[in-house]
Amino acid sequence: MVRLQDIYNYTIKRNNALFKKAGINISERNFQLILLITVMAIILFGHYIQLTHKSIIILAIMYVLTILTLPSIIYESKIEKFESNLPKALYVMVLALESGRSIMDAIDDVIESGIKEVDVVFFKIILLMKVNKLSFEEAMLIVSNNTDSKIFRQIGRLIIENRKYGGELAEVLKTLAKTLEDLQNLKSQLLSVTANGLAVGLIIICGVVPATAGIIGGYMNAIAGAVPNATPVTPEQISKCIEAVQMGTGLFGVLFAIPLFGLKVNRMIIISTICMTMGMLSFYALIKGVGLLFS
Repeated sequence: MVRLQDIYNYTIKRNNALFKKAGINISERNFQLILLITVMAIILFGHYIQLTHKSIIILAIMYVLTILTLPSIIYESKIEKFESNLPKALYVMVLALESGRSIMDAIDDVIESGIKEVDVVFFKIILLMKVNKLSFEEAMLIVSNNTDSKIFRQIGRLIIENRKYGGELAEVLKTLAKTLEDLQNLKSQLLSVTANGLAVGLIIICGVVPATAGIIGGYMNAIAGAVPNATPVTPEQISKCIEAVQMGTGLFGVLFAIPLFGLKVNRMIIISTICMTMGMLSFYALIKGVGLLFS
């Protein structure tokens, strides 16, 4: 049976730990306060623009989920940045090794080069060796296993195996750096092509379509005000339209995230929330703006 303490540990303590791993210091109390303020702001905003209770509940849930998934996204971004900088670090190591220097000198060069994220991880290896008196292999194994990067874990094992059985480490690292660099370039190109095509759909579905619906609604209201016995669009009808826009754009956001990031729930949630907010604001701003324009 799931206990309240388990829920608290997963939603608050876990996210707090992820923030710390990402280099952001937020206390558990402040994180809870952010969640509370977000819910209160959504409720006040919903009542101000006369959203339905269903819309307010869904919007509050999506924003709370977005905040709860934000730490994992920030931490994943940090790991991605670390992995994208690995080829630079490997090339620095290759230059040191090819000049006849040791693997320790090569790691020192990476630290001195200030390659972001990578220098911190490599410094941990040096620290373990100096403070805990561990061997290079032991320090490399501990650091690589405690780093949430599959690529770096493989690099760590590769270096350890090379030192154990011998071989030309500089050539191995050079080939590995080139492979990682090519994979990153290919991934960037694919992401760029995919994102460009999807961006058009995002603008149309979450911007143009809700805005057009808002313009039509505002225009109908203006006509109703000018023609005797005409029925204007009621606030309840506007609320129902916003609810429909909210559901449609939210679902589109989930589908939009899949080609870009794969089946990652945290990315689906945040993209869905962004699309939902964009669609609702577009519709509401235009229906009110057009009403003011023709009044």
